[in-house]
Amino acid sequence: MNAASLALPPQSTTASKSGSEVAITVLDENGVAVQFAQATLTGTGGTAKCETDYAGHCEIAGLKPGSYQLRVEKEGFFVLTKKDVDVGTTEAVDVTLNHQHELVKTVNVVYSPPLIDPEKTTLSNTLSSHDIIDLPSSVPRDIRYSLPLLPGVLPDATAQVHVDGSDSPQTIYLLDGFTLNAPESRYFLTRVSVDAIRSVTLQNSRYPAEYGGGTGGVLDLTTGMGDDHFRFAGTDFLPSLAFNKGFHIGSWIPRFLVSGPLHRGKAWFLVAPEGEYSQNIINELPPGQDEVTSWRYGVLSKAQVNLASSNILTGTVLINGFGENHAGLSLFNPLPTTLDLRQSNDLLAVKDQAFLSKGMLFEVGLAATQFYSHQLPQGDQTYVIGPNGNSGNYFETAIERSKRLEGVTGLTVPLLAEGRHELKFGGDLERITYDASYVRNPFEIERTDGTLAREASFVGPSAPVLDNFAVGTYAQDRWSISKRFTFTPGVRLDWDEIVRDVLVSPRLAATYLLERGGETRLVGGVGVYYDSTDLNLLSLPLAGQRVDVFYNSAGTAPAGPPVTTSFQTVPGTLQEFKVLNWSAGVERKLPGSIDVDFEFLEKNGQHGFAYYNQCTVIGSCLNGTFTLHSQQQTNYHAARITVRKQFRGDHLVFASYTESRANANAVINFGLDNPVFSPQLGGPLPWDSPHRLISWGFLPLIRGYDLAYTVDARSGYPFYLVNQNQQLVAPPGSGHYPAYFSLDLALEKRFGFFGFLWALRAGFNDITNRQNATAVNNNVDSPQFLTYGGIQGRVLTAQIRLVGRK
Repeated sequence: MNAASLALPPQSTTASKSGSEVAITVLDENGVAVQFAQATLTGTGGTAKCETDYAGHCEIAGLKPGSYQLRVEKEGFFVLTKKDVDVGTTEAVDVTLNHQHELVKTVNVVYSPPLIDPEKTTLSNTLSSHDIIDLPSSVPRDIRYSLPLLPGVLPDATAQVHVDGSDSPQTIYLLDGFTLNAPESRYFLTRVSVDAIRSVTLQNSRYPAEYGGGTGGVLDLTTGMGDDHFRFAGTDFLPSLAFNKGFHIGSWIPRFLVSGPLHRGKAWFLVAPEGEYSQNIINELPPGQDEVTSWRYGVLSKAQVNLASSNILTGTVLINGFGENHAGLSLFNPLPTTLDLRQSNDLLAVKDQAFLSKGMLFEVGLAATQFYSHQLPQGDQTYVIGPNGNSGNYFETAIERSKRLEGVTGLTVPLLAEGRHELKFGGDLERITYDASYVRNPFEIERTDGTLAREASFVGPSAPVLDNFAVGTYAQDRWSISKRFTFTPGVRLDWDEIVRDVLVSPRLAATYLLERGGETRLVGGVGVYYDSTDLNLLSLPLAGQRVDVFYNSAGTAPAGPPVTTSFQTVPGTLQEFKVLNWSAGVERKLPGSIDVDFEFLEKNGQHGFAYYNQCTVIGSCLNGTFTLHSQQQTNYHAARITVRKQFRGDHLVFASYTESRANANAVINFGLDNPVFSPQLGGPLPWDSPHRLISWGFLPLIRGYDLAYTVDARSGYPFYLVNQNQQLVAPPGSGHYPAYFSLDLALEKRFGFFGFLWALRAGFNDITNRQNATAVNNNVDSPQFLTYGGIQGRVLTAQIRLVGRK
């Protein structure tokens, strides 16, 4: 008995019930239902289509008897065609749709191109495994550096990404449905082998009610699984050389992947270990003082067992470790000021999926994650912040630990109604614990003439401990009234033990096909979204106090009483950050396999967490008493056009242009380690980039060579201006980095050697040698004011991959 036999007959996607009917069931190579695959029957009675539901079923009714050809396709899978489907005598067709993977042997397969999905209501974009592995990237082993290839995703200097005007922690990062965000900070710190990732899907807007705790969007990493064939691959198993101030070992980043059956037809495994040793040279520093070394290891292990054809159990273990000597080295931070970092994070997860009677689908999962971080300065010499850069040893030693226990569940129920109608409801919960320990030494701030301007020391306990319990429940409806109209109302309820309010999130989206052929689609929606409670901000009142002493012009005596910087919260006054998100778009399929998509997105947020003091005047603020309030308001709007041209095979060109604005009435992030004095102020957010163009693609060349490229051009980010006392002297956004432009190119050739297929790649990152800075001297009193640093420049890259046995 298979999953299809447990379900009631699928609901037809056609209005007519006369004629013959064919029920179609689509599973992948591991017996997992393929949702939202498009099936097309073409033959005697013309052409008819349907789209699979959550259980992989759909039905085409009203067909004239005769011989038909079945075509089933979904992005990320190979197209399946089945000839001689005899409608009138054949009542059901079961098909297996195979995930796209790198082909070793030459076989007659077709990649599924992106299709206009008549039932897709979310604003989303996807990177396939092919895109992630083969498109050139400045750091190809780290998925975070591929994410900016998605429209709406902007990177910062720390490799964190910002989705459509949101801070990085406001996005939900998922690994096969489980949360990857660091428990207390909500940052995306976990590494996952890029070879093990099948796809990355970003939902920017109109995402359904099953997702809570993120106003920025949902970024879902879907990893692979073995099948009934043993497969293996390897990448960069030899060290690479770099020419940057002479030849040296640039990096050694071996990655391997092994997958296959544990029991054919019933159980499979996948193991993806990876490692890294790299030497990064800072171009602006002198030899012998310009090198950062780092190491990393990671292992993703997965197993799937089909306990029955209708019951699938999957387990996942992800282990990460990272170390870096001289972290933070730059033009403005020489070797003694840097940190030695040690970090680790692990995830253990299990999920069960069961197909029940009457077409119902039940899922339940449990995951445990833990994070550890230790930063250690190079010594205990006094740290000095100077107008032209810093000196001494960094002042803070920190140890942080956090854990999350997460549970998720969902039940999808088909409803009897005209068209196709499904209701999904479920819930999730998480328990977070966080503790930290800080040891801080005094630091000094010097003026341009070398005199002492300010001295800071720390007092009070500095070992915050926090925990939180959160629970959410949702109901999500999906009703395709006809083949041309679908709407998806939903509602979500959330509660946690810190804010203690029941948060109600209603959401609604709809899509309509203008023509029966599906060449033009209109889509729109509106919803309310909330963030998870930010434990990082709540921990500041528990992390101690800073005492600043300001000195006279000679730097010999205090110029006034000490100023104490402290943080506090007022119990019972906080509200959760709330965003009203609405968007609308039109998608058009043009001749020549060209798709054009235009979207408008508006996000208005209120009740954001921010610390406020009593200052109001820029440049004369010396009040260090900060109180946390839910008073931040944000606004983001964007107009975006995206064009995709599909060529033969898997070759394509993608381009997207976005005009946007990201602003808030509170943009200053105060903290004990941030010496800036200022009133809380509004302005552009630090990742505001009003104009951005991205493009990437794969083009065939002669003699089996392929060209891969990426282009990123955008407005420069804003930054603050301070004086030699580290006081803000102008409104946020008064300074901007130069416009950013990067063009990366790579050529790849595949060849056979010793019975194996290999892929050899060479190219240049930032081939135009554009000086794309990531740091700046923003001290208006410094002789080096507006000197830029963190410049990578042109880099020669090379890579060899073992694709598999020929």
